[in-house]
This record gives sequence, structure tokens and C-alpha cells, in this order.
Amino acid sequence: MKWGLPCAALVAVIALMLLIGSGRMGDPHAIDLGNRLAAPSLTHLLGTDHLGRDLASRVIWGAVPSVMAIAIVLAAGIGFGVTAGGVIALGPRPLRQAVSWLAETALAVPTLVTALVLSAAFGAGVWSVAAALVATSWAPYALASAALFDRARAEPYWQASQALGVSLPAALRRHMLPNAWPAIGALAGADAGRAVVLVASLGFIGLSADTGRPEWGAMVFEYRMFLFTEPRLVLAPILACALTTVFLHVGFDRHRFGPR
Repeated sequence: MKWGLPCAALVAVIALMLLIGSGRMGDPHAIDLGNRLAAPSLTHLLGTDHLGRDLASRVIWGAVPSVMAIAIVLAAGIGFGVTAGGVIALGPRPLRQAVSWLAETALAVPTLVTALVLSAAFGAGVWSVAAALVATSWAPYALASAALFDRARAEPYWQASQALGVSLPAALRRHMLPNAWPAIGALAGADAGRAVVLVASLGFIGLSADTGRPEWGAMVFEYRMFLFTEPRLVLAPILACALTTVFLHVGFDRHRFGPR
């Protein structure tokens, strides 16, 4: 898979960050009022916040909800979505129509609205966000992969595989999926970045995580009053969110950003 390396690199970088954060930067919850709003130093690489907590450690541990959201989006979106796309493109007509209608309906419902409804019904937390992502993330993959599979059906290699009696699952694995992966990878990068922004947005309004836990959106909300006096407190989680989104988009979309 062409974007397997970016996935592995992302996991490795995040694991290293968490290891460094837990080993060198201390507890992200540890309060030290005698060291509040300390400037960046070797001990505190990004300084401390208004409660004396290490900002770098909080930013690193704030990636955990986003990593969970990315994993959910990729697993549910690619797994369910590509399977549904195969059904839409190659399944029996009644089943194709039903799955296509379901995908179009799910696509029309905004993920943020779904997350708000689930949070109101079952309580705020990462599982409500996860359920919203699972309910909506598969639809774009289903419709996109169905269109790609429809186009591949007209190609000579597909017709030859059918004439040779290759089974449908084997033909999908050998011919359709490899040709569809570049476009699906580009969609995965954008979707994973969207998941990061969604988690941060819900964290900002207090719905994606316990307010006592470090999370990028919740940190922006907590530190917003220091925007003009200590801008590093607000900029650190914002930049972490932005850089993660860009990294995902560039890393997965190898067709556009990779070597020519």
C-alpha cells in the first residue's frame, strides 16, 4: 500500500512523542503554582501554563484523542466504505440501490451535528465522537470507491480477468483495489485531518474529552484568556493541530505530493 509508510511514520512519531513526554517532561496534570507561566527552558521546553503545568507535556498528551479519532476514521471509513463501494458497483441491483441510498443519506448529515446529537443523548466524551465518526466517515469512501470501481470495470484488464474466470474477490484484490488506492489515500489524508479538527472543535466546546485531560481544543478554550499576554499557550495546541492535519494530508496523498 503506497501510504503504508506515512501511517507507520505517523505512529512512530506519536509514540516517540508520548515516550518523551512521559519520561522527560513530567506529568501533564502536575500543578506547580510557584512556577506558573514560566518561560521556555531546558526543563520546560514550551514553558508552563497558569497552573504551573508543563505545556509541552500537555501538548504531546493532547494528541491522544486525535490519534484515536484518526484510527477510527481510517478503520471505519476504509473498511466499511470500500466494502460498501464494492457492493454499490458490483452487487445485486436491489442491494446496490439500498447501500447507495444509505451512503448518500449518511453523507448529507454533518459529522459535527451527529456528534452534538450523540453527545446530548449519551453524554460528552470520546466515545460519542467515535460513534459520530463511524456513522458518517464511511459514506465518502463508499461513493468514491464505487465510482472508481465502475470506471475500472470498463478497463481491458478487468474484462480479461472475468473472461479467464478469476473469482470476483480475487479480481477486486488484484485489479480494482490497487488502482483505486491513490484516490482513496488522498481521501483518507483529508478525512484524517478533518477528524483532528473535529475532535479539537468539540474539545473547544467541552464535548470531546474530560476538561481535566489535556486535549488540543480544550487547551485552546482554557488558555484563550492568555491570547495577548501569553500567546504561546494558545498557539502551541493550535500549531500542533495544524501541523498534524498538514502532515496527514501530505503523507497520505502520495499521488499529488509524492515523487513524480
